Amino acid sequence: MTQDIKYHVMYETFARKMWEILKKKYLTKSIETRLHLKRRLYRFQLNKRLSIDDHINNYMKLLANLVNVDVAIEKRTRR
Repeated sequence: MTQDIKYHVMYETFARKMWEILKKKYLTKSIETRLHLKRRLYRFQLNKRLSIDDHINNYMKLLANLVNVDVAIEKRTRR
């Protein structure tokens, strides 16, 4: 867990309560969440400090998060 996420749940002792807090904060289908994820997708770039495997994993996680909040992802074709 990253440091900024830990602050939201650091005093919780029950896993279920911790999960509910994180779910409410990060898995909601709000417009704010959708816009944040879309912004991350549009700004997604290769990080030279990461391996290609890590880069692809990060990209796939981002796509999965977008699908989880009901964002349709269309395949673009080159012209």
